[in-house]
Amino acid sequence: MRSAVAATIVSAIAVLALARGARAIVPGHSSAMQQGGDSEDPHAAPASDNPYDEPSVRHPAAFARVSVPAQGGMLRLPGGHFTMGSSSPRAPANERPARIVAVGPFWMDRTEVTVGAFRSCVDARVCVRPTRSSAACTYDANDDDLPVSCVHWDQADAYCRFADKRLPTETEWEYAARGTLRVPFPWGGAASCANAVTLAYDQAARSCGLRPGRVGSHPAGASVFGVEDMSGNVEEWTGDWYAESLGPGPGPRAGAAHVLRGGGWLSPPALSRTTSRDWGSAMEAGPNVGFRCAKDAAPAR
Repeated sequence: MRSAVAATIVSAIAVLALARGARAIVPGHSSAMQQGGDSEDPHAAPASDNPYDEPSVRHPAAFARVSVPAQGGMLRLPGGHFTMGSSSPRAPANERPARIVAVGPFWMDRTEVTVGAFRSCVDARVCVRPTRSSAACTYDANDDDLPVSCVHWDQADAYCRFADKRLPTETEWEYAARGTLRVPFPWGGAASCANAVTLAYDQAARSCGLRPGRVGSHPAGASVFGVEDMSGNVEEWTGDWYAESLGPGPGPRAGAAHVLRGGGWLSPPALSRTTSRDWGSAMEAGPNVGFRCAKDAAPAR
């Protein structure tokens, strides 16, 4: 594994691409092992649209967020039917076809799990301290408000259970990110460093930040329900096993890798959209990987 101090993001991405068949920059493949580096100038070039986007909302002023109940750092999402996946013929095959799916009401963490919250699980001897596989891992960064990173899937699962929650399903994750809107990014517009911490644009070697931002520090990038950091910061584990193609019916009950969603601070905007699907084995973790939790909600009476 490479030191984030000794290498820039561009060299890290290049080496990783060679080592893993260019999976770090090809939509639909895992970037979980990407290593961090310092950004020289995250705003040197503007964010640009990527070739896989659904059309952006034409009038962002009409993007009215939905008020939902909040409790204990979680938001209660109403559920319902929505379009999951992309209908763009240029979208990666693992996002197609677009399909109507149903999701019941559930609670979702408003932000990603923080270092401070995860530390409480480690102190209780339920969770394992994340291995410092990179200088960019956040657990030892002396900032409890950063999203915890370098977390394996089983560590994320253990934390959510410790908190009497669970990892969200892939369907719940996408619904929280886009609701019933067909938007490429949770905020309804184009990729922007003002709304998310990703690479500055798809061909950039620089990130919008030197590391992930503190959770909730980009409120303008929240989804229609007010769920924050669904694009960028750290890509997030879900409870589902990964399958390259999803059709009608339930997903796989077993597999070799779990689904990652949302992209991270080392992901290009093309891999940080509401429909982007990534994967990582249960043994993989890196400074680009974190998670949030969900839990069931009783139907409204």
